[in-house]
Amino acid sequence: MKKVLVFIMLIFAATSSFAQKTNAGEPLTREDYLVKSKKQKSAGWSLLGGGAALIGTGLLIGNRKESSFGEAATGGIIGIIGILSVITSVPLFIASGRNKRKAMNVSANLEILQNHVYKETARVRSYPAFSLKLNF
Repeated sequence: MKKVLVFIMLIFAATSSFAQKTNAGEPLTREDYLVKSKKQKSAGWSLLGGGAALIGTGLLIGNRKESSFGEAATGGIIGIIGILSVITSVPLFIASGRNKRKAMNVSANLEILQNHVYKETARVRSYPAFSLKLNF
């Protein structure tokens, strides 16, 4: 019974893991990229400011003359967390700039194109065409 149950679970896992996503979703628009850039930039500034505050707090706690070894260690740990926070803000600023450049390079056009049909008569058919240009 255990073997049958394990076999059925493996079959379900295999069918769901080998399935390919067919609809990738709609492409991001200029507004989507700008919103994403703004959120990343505000998160970057928050991490940078919070990290600087933590570094200053760690220095104040651990650098006093009357601080004990435990207080100095606590100040050092707080300072290290602040340094890591400042380092973490750098990739967010880079990603924010990249998304802003993508937003400036996205352009969408709606045109009416003409197609010449020569089967029975020389007719011209018009149809709408939507184009999305992404410069990466």
